[in-house]
Amino acid sequence: MIQRIQTLYLLMLVASLVAAIFMPWGNFFTADAVYSYEAFAVKSTVGQADSIAFWALGVVLAVCALSAFVSIFYFKQRLTQVRFCIFNLIALIGFYIVFVIALFITKAQLQASFGLNFGFALPLVGMILDFLAMNAILKDEKKVRAYQRIR
Repeated sequence: MIQRIQTLYLLMLVASLVAAIFMPWGNFFTADAVYSYEAFAVKSTVGQADSIAFWALGVVLAVCALSAFVSIFYFKQRLTQVRFCIFNLIALIGFYIVFVIALFITKAQLQASFGLNFGFALPLVGMILDFLAMNAILKDEKKVRAYQRIR
């Protein structure tokens, strides 16, 4: 199981999504405060001690990380693994769509400028790793089918 390259891709995917949950994605800068855009809330880091609860994006990342981790153990059912990968790709694309919508709404509410952090790129890295894992799984399935055809 661990010797397959797609397992390593999926483990790196899980690691990148878990890291994205705990890292800030960006900062909002207002005249009197700096807000940190994180997975479950937009928190004030300087100035007033308030926050805007927004947990949906963190939940999407947690579900994607969990499904990628679970798919590792479906190594004998390659087509099920591919379905997990497709689900993760669609969910991560949805994550970025909701992220941008929430970004503009929060930016308008706070009347602030926005700067990105490294945490914003980690789900994108996860999408690339998920795509690589899916291609490796499909390549593996193709080899198995060719072997069965020859036999």
